[in-house]
Amino acid sequence: MAHMIHRRALLTGIALAAAACPAAAGPAASAWSRDTKSALRLIAGGFDGTVHRAGVHITLDPGTKTYWRTPGDSGVPPSFDWSASDNVADVAVSWPAPLRFPDGAGYSIGYKTGVVFPVRVTPREAGRPVRLALKLDYAVCDQICIPAKGEASLFLSAGRADPEVAGLLAGFEARVPRPAAEGLGLSISAVDRSGEHPVVTLAARVDEGARADLFVEGPDAHWTLPLPEAMDAGGGERRFRLVLDGVPRGVQPLGHMLTFTLVSGERALETRLKPE
Repeated sequence: MAHMIHRRALLTGIALAAAACPAAAGPAASAWSRDTKSALRLIAGGFDGTVHRAGVHITLDPGTKTYWRTPGDSGVPPSFDWSASDNVADVAVSWPAPLRFPDGAGYSIGYKTGVVFPVRVTPREAGRPVRLALKLDYAVCDQICIPAKGEASLFLSAGRADPEVAGLLAGFEARVPRPAAEGLGLSISAVDRSGEHPVVTLAARVDEGARADLFVEGPDAHWTLPLPEAMDAGGGERRFRLVLDGVPRGVQPLGHMLTFTLVSGERALETRLKPE
């Protein structure tokens, strides 16, 4: 009888100790899904009790590039399919600030070398593990553009995040444009209505000496606005010129809210302005 009591107490102690310890962490990253000139995987960045931090990590072969949500004069934006995931209520993808690069007769917008798209995953039931499953269609280009595909899955748990993987994710989270960023600003300084298309001049405040660029998106995918042109080479005050061409047929170009992404070095600001 004493032996049974001792054994029962021992098992109870083990159960209490297990309950007091955090859940064991699973793998911090999925296996790589390789295509012709690129590869992708899912990475885990931790859980705050409500939302899992995760990311879609794409690496690119030297000399190639992939695209932002608005690809510019050519290219195809990535398309994320999360429908095979388990215990997932919502997946929100963020877009790190992109680069502009020459692409044939114009310019495209996207990423070179590689990118991590930060993802915030809301479980249906917070106490259960999440299986995040992705099918991704994207494009990889050098001299020509080729379609690419990848599939990856990863279990997300409440365990401690791997420091190296979490650091990689945090670096790209920091590059996601913010609605407000100290020292950065954008405003409309003039609208010229005299030509065939209105021309908007924008005044930007950026970090002194930083590489600065500006991107614009219309109210919906039917707008194909050109990239703003830089009017200044340096300094903390920059101007950009935007020709309001590429609006849908029959739509007046002025009086619509446009989304601007102002890049200043590794920082970026996203704001909405209405040229009138």
